[in-house]
Amino acid sequence: MMERVKDMRRRLNYFVLTGMILLMGTACDRWFGPDKEGNINLSSETFGDSYYLFGYSYEKGEFYKFPYQGERIPDIINEGFRALVGGKVVSLPGFNTPGQVNGFALVGEFGNLDEARTFYKGYDKVEDGLQFETISETVNLYQVWVQKTEEGNYVKLLVKDILNLEGENGVPYNEVELEYTYQADGSSGFPD
Repeated sequence: MMERVKDMRRRLNYFVLTGMILLMGTACDRWFGPDKEGNINLSSETFGDSYYLFGYSYEKGEFYKFPYQGERIPDIINEGFRALVGGKVVSLPGFNTPGQVNGFALVGEFGNLDEARTFYKGYDKVEDGLQFETISETVNLYQVWVQKTEEGNYVKLLVKDILNLEGENGVPYNEVELEYTYQADGSSGFPD
């Protein structure tokens, strides 16, 4: 009889412990989840024989190679539009959403970072009627963009800096420094 009670207690403890572990895993995703705010640098520099670049996933908070077999499709890449400026080939920054769903809408352009940041901080709700394009126009300093991700979530983006660079092989590329706020629940309001 005692053996049977001990066996039942062991089984009960096992089920309780297993349930707690599963509950904690689910709760951690809810509590910690994706970063709601952050800074990222998006580069248009390509790598490898197949010419991939790195894009960012807000939901996972990680950079992924694109296009690259077996990697997650990122929410945003800096495609880098090649242009002839003053007789020289340059790379102009431009956003693309590789999932080819939803995209970007420009909501403000400013003369300096302070003005842009003030607008960005005060922009707390996506207004109705924005037209989202999967490929942005050329991105410029001190712009504020809204992105609607493939999953239907909103991100506001502040363009803080743009660097024009040249790779080892002399090919021009650019890097865009962005501040972002991500709304992971699909609503049009941004967290405080």
